[in-house]
Amino acid sequence: MLKRLLTVRNLIILVAIVALFVISGLLGLGAYKPSVELAAPVVFHIGPFSVTNAIFCAWLAMLLLIIVSWLATRRMPKNLEAASNTDLVPKGIQNVMETIIEVVYDLVKDIAGPKVSKFFPIVMTIFLFVLVSNWFDVLPGFGTIGKLEHPTEEMATNGYIAKGAILTSQPAASPQEGYVMVSLFRPPSTDLNFTLGLAIISVGLSWYFGIRAQGASFFKQFLDVSAFKKGPMGVVQNFAGLLEFVGQFTRIISFSFRLFGNIFAGEVLLAVMAFLIPYIASLPFYGLEVFVGFIQAVVFMMLTLVFFVTATMGHGSEEHQ
Repeated sequence: MLKRLLTVRNLIILVAIVALFVISGLLGLGAYKPSVELAAPVVFHIGPFSVTNAIFCAWLAMLLLIIVSWLATRRMPKNLEAASNTDLVPKGIQNVMETIIEVVYDLVKDIAGPKVSKFFPIVMTIFLFVLVSNWFDVLPGFGTIGKLEHPTEEMATNGYIAKGAILTSQPAASPQEGYVMVSLFRPPSTDLNFTLGLAIISVGLSWYFGIRAQGASFFKQFLDVSAFKKGPMGVVQNFAGLLEFVGQFTRIISFSFRLFGNIFAGEVLLAVMAFLIPYIASLPFYGLEVFVGFIQAVVFMMLTLVFFVTATMGHGSEEHQ
């Protein structure tokens, strides 16, 4: 009898929530045209430093990873010799994190071999940071929680303007008439500055590992003066080295726009689908974004790892032999 009452109560609560959403949608309360901008808007300032909503969420991602790391390691015994068998068995969030780390570690070890200890901490950090940043896009409140500001002339012409408590699709007569909502949260991966920074770090570290492993010989892949002694083949070899040098910079561009394009397109898709077919009909697209966010984090991690490995390999005749 008690279980039946609980089931009926939960059903009534669910129907009431759905009815509230439907009624608010029919009355136009809180309904607005999805506003998606390439440039991340500034939400507050710390002295002379302007903090955008993408930077703010990047800090939240770092804070979340720090908290999860602390929760996963706080019960780990400091003295393994004195610890009992029960203490050595991972539980809860520690078990989950150890499973994830073990899977990624084995994958990195298969590619990097004995260099796994150098590369794993970096690529694992990149993977978790990008994954959390991507998955922020599907959290409730992202894109809908923010502050109202007077619109610029461009916003007044193209955006949906808020009058009072109701957002309307009628453009404002002047830039200072009405309001627009500036979202407080934005997934970091939808900001090109974020993906560009990660790409520069990835390629820059590949150069660091390459120079550290090969020394000055690392630059022979770009320009080898001694190869000119081979005649025409030496010219062809150095021309290929020039293309390789240009390719180092195209890596940064491809890295940046691959991650940015996929996640930003997903944000636009979710905004449009939530506006056209709100509520239950748009739920499958959230599942799609979870999958795309995971795949993009894996791709970014794997390409970074491949860059590290190839940079530490020789490019001269000794390596070919």
